[in-house]
Amino acid sequence: MSEKKVRNKFKTYIWDYYLTNREIGRQNDEYNREHPEKGLNSNAKVYLAIIILGLIGIIVKYFIL
Repeated sequence: MSEKKVRNKFKTYIWDYYLTNREIGRQNDEYNREHPEKGLNSNAKVYLAIIILGLIGIIVKYFIL
């Protein structure tokens, strides 16, 4: 009797997913090196606004009141 060669399909899917994402990551890195962002992105602007509001709140709480 000939035995079937059992393939681990899950391993194949995971490996393909890994290779695909690695290639996409490389493409994104290459694009970001060629086209750097100018200025702050939206997340950085939000973080900066929260920090400034927090500092204003601390100043008001401890120095004015």
